[in-house]
Amino acid sequence: MFEILRHILRGQSIARILMNLSFRDMALSGRVIDVGGARKPDYFDYFDIRKVTSAEVIDGSISNIDFETDTFPCEEKTTDTVLLCNVLEHIYNHMFLLQEIKRVLKSGGTLVGFVPFLVNYHPDPHDYFRYTQEALTRMLSDAGFKEIHVIRVGKGPFYVNFNTIMLSFPRFLRPLIFIPYYFLDGLFVWLRPKSVVRYPLGYTFYATKPS
Repeated sequence: MFEILRHILRGQSIARILMNLSFRDMALSGRVIDVGGARKPDYFDYFDIRKVTSAEVIDGSISNIDFETDTFPCEEKTTDTVLLCNVLEHIYNHMFLLQEIKRVLKSGGTLVGFVPFLVNYHPDPHDYFRYTQEALTRMLSDAGFKEIHVIRVGKGPFYVNFNTIMLSFPRFLRPLIFIPYYFLDGLFVWLRPKSVVRYPLGYTFYATKPS
């Protein structure tokens, strides 16, 4: 709880905090491309990056690329890992983007990403979709990826409610407001452990380009 409170005080949402924490056991290696990550995204601090040889950003605002129509400025099969965090919900022609990611990945390369689910509308510049676990699995499979893993990120309904209202309060009050939500959510999960699948704040996913 104390780690979450610390990040809430810094202005992060519960969804963002839990997304970042979901990356703590993941290692990146070789050439990494962060698609849509803008400048210095905080989630890089959570990955194990000791084996990363290079990292670059491909972002619409930085690279002047339209992810729905434009190819990446990368040669085919030159990238070990592609990150795709909080991007797919903003892309209408998502299959084009997934195919482009697969094109630049080496055989055996990995796509790692996150999508929100029970979170507020957030256009950047558009906000089109919320993906279920089934939808992500099918989309990645249709794009030609294998070894697909989709992991629910979140707790119960009180976390969802707090994530929805927290930005309406001054930052210094948010940790105090979170504390009862934390315990109420813990009680709910204890009483109804199987129901947590109904309240995802989002999904972390990773998949491999086949050899």
